[in-house]
Formats: sequence, C-alpha cells, structure tokens
Amino acid sequence: MSFILISNTSDNVINSNLIDFISEEIKKISKANINFKELSINKAYECFLPPDELSDQLSKFIIKQRIQHKLDINLIDSKNIRRKKLLLADMDSTIIKEESLDELAKLIGKEKEIVLITKNAMEGKIDFKKALFERVSMLKGTPFDILDNLKTNVRINEGASELIKTMKHNGAITVLVSGGFTFLTNYLKDKLGFDFVHANDLQYSIHKTGKMTLNGKVSEPILDKEAKLKYLNKYLYDYSLTPHDTICVGDGANDIDMIVKSGMGVSFNGKRALRELADLHFEHTNLLGLLYAQGYSDAEIIS
Repeated sequence: MSFILISNTSDNVINSNLIDFISEEIKKISKANINFKELSINKAYECFLPPDELSDQLSKFIIKQRIQHKLDINLIDSKNIRRKKLLLADMDSTIIKEESLDELAKLIGKEKEIVLITKNAMEGKIDFKKALFERVSMLKGTPFDILDNLKTNVRINEGASELIKTMKHNGAITVLVSGGFTFLTNYLKDKLGFDFVHANDLQYSIHKTGKMTLNGKVSEPILDKEAKLKYLNKYLYDYSLTPHDTICVGDGANDIDMIVKSGMGVSFNGKRALRELADLHFEHTNLLGLLYAQGYSDAEIIS
C-alpha cells in the first residue's frame, strides 16, 4: 500500500488539468478508483494506491510524467508511521543553499582548489575525512572573524523554517548533523530552532597581538557518514524510537548511512550515489516536500 505524492514548489507547473489527466491515466492502468487530495494548491497532491497496483506499466507512466512535467513523484509506503517523531538533516546544500567550505574558499580566493575536492567527496569519489583535512589545511592563516562574514551571507533553503517549526509543534525532535562546522550549525540552531546540532570544530591560533587565525586543522573525532549514523542511533535510543519513526534528509554520499537506516530517507537535490539509495527524491520541491511526504497540508504547516 502506498501514497503517490506529486509535488513541485518552484515551477508553477501543477494545475487541475494535469492532476485530472494523471488521475485518469492511473485509473486506466491500475483499475483502481483513486482521488488526489490537495495538500498545497498547485504545489502538492497525494492519493492512496491500493496494494499490488504498482505495475511496470504504471511505473513507466510515472517516470514519463516526472520528466515531461518536471514533477517530483514519490511513492510513500503507507505501512510505516507517516508522521515522524525524529528529523535528522544535513546542513550544506540541504538546510542551506551553499557548501560552507566552498563559500569560505571564495572569501579567501581558493575556490577553484577547494570546490573540486568538495564535489568529489559529495559524489563519494574520495574519502570524506581525507577531503576534509585537505580542504581545511588550505584555510591556514585565515582571520577567524571571516566566519562571521559567512554566517551573515549564508542562504537558508526555502521551507527549512517551516519544516523545523511544524515538526517541533507536532512533538518531533529535530537534529542538524553536519560534516561542516560548529560555528555555522550553532548559528542555525539559534535561527531555525533545531533541538540539537552536531558538526566539526575548526581549530584556531591566538597570536601575541591577540589576532585569531584558523590553523588549518579540525578537531577529531571527525563527523563523517559513520558519525551521522551513530547520532541517528543515539537519538533512537535516547527517545525510545524505531527507524520507522525517523525522517532523514541530505544531498551527498556522506548522508547515505543515516538515510538508508531511516524510515523515510530523502534525497534533496542529491548526488547520484545518494539518489540510488534514498526512499524519496526532491529535485523540484523545496524542503516543504518533507512535510507533504508526511501528509501535512498547508493548513497544518507553521510559518
């Protein structure tokens, strides 16, 4: 048994004619009497698909509509708990639009070298820990106060605030877990209201003049994909939850382990390595998609 969720929050492509067409075609293919429920006008709709109705023909039709109309069409297993009690979210390119290390690189004129390493690490082509050490070493000598510049310039992805507020209002625990850095996760904790945040610590040196600079090192242990899974397990234990109670979201190879274990693993504009393993995929839908996937309508979402 599944729910079919159709969404697009960015291109204004969904209208009643499209929903009616998709609905009628699904009825013809599956012989099921389905009706789409509006979660968000012109942005998100869902319907219940009876058991054993997901045929190869229906899958091909869904793929065709997804491509042709730039839609996110996801199948959500209705046997699992729909509304989750625990959220674990990646930070870079998920809660925020940027990769924070890449943005630091731009500020110090080392964008070309660092961005390529980031790309390869997020695609799983090189070891995350090795890539982190290599990139952080390039920051050596950078004034510490440059981190404040990054905090003021960072752009939060649409739907992030509503996601945190709505899940917390409904009793969920919200956790930001990042291979990025604590100066930014702490800032986002205050700004967005995450219950807990975890990330890596950049080391710094204090000179005789009192000037503080990054020393090119990061404190261990490193928060990598194994650590993200450990934090997921920690909160499952702390709050007596099961994986079915969780929703995890990220975009890169570093997020795979926690997303595979969670009851609802979400690829948000994800790299191929993650897309192949995630339960849900959002490429045309902002972070409100995580709420629509849990069955929330706009009337239930807290701004």
